[in-house]
Amino acid sequence: MPREKLERKLNLKPVSKYFGPKDIKASEDVVLLHEELEAIHLMDSFCMYQEDAAKKMNVSRATFARIIKSARKKISLALITGKNIKVHEVKNEFRIAVCSNKEDQLDYAEAEAEYIWIILIKDYKLTSQSCIKNPMYRNEDEATCNVLPEILYDYKVNYFMIKDIDYDLKISLIAKGIYPMLKEKIELDSLVDIFQ
Repeated sequence: MPREKLERKLNLKPVSKYFGPKDIKASEDVVLLHEELEAIHLMDSFCMYQEDAAKKMNVSRATFARIIKSARKKISLALITGKNIKVHEVKNEFRIAVCSNKEDQLDYAEAEAEYIWIILIKDYKLTSQSCIKNPMYRNEDEATCNVLPEILYDYKVNYFMIKDIDYDLKISLIAKGIYPMLKEKIELDSLVDIFQ
């Protein structure tokens, strides 16, 4: 029997939700999830240990470690590449992209598969899913790292699930604020559990 999903406790109310460089015009936004800002606040402002911060947020220590790692990576990317940081206003909402060989059911595949499923998880529930044609399917003229991140960014995807990823695609996705998650196997019914 699956464990009951706990609601994350997010108490921080940031004064500002948009940050960016003043000396250059930023080309893009990096979206920092509300829970990522909360994790940074607990660990770096209050100098809490991960275990204590995880309890305060009502998540497991492993989940907290994933949240803080993602937050720090996003902030680092924004600072180094001159991007804006936008704090996501809706808590517990994620868009996940998964490549599939089939349109009518999720058939987990590589980045050049025929379809891309865009799955919305909100408040730890799978709320919607759509399927689009993958422009990289049988496309030998363009590099996946140049095309796929743009498409996923347009669909406001936060995470890209894949079995294996090459360096160029990984860097291109991260530059767009999309974080690759390597998973050997994915089932639609258990997708939400990954974010618990």
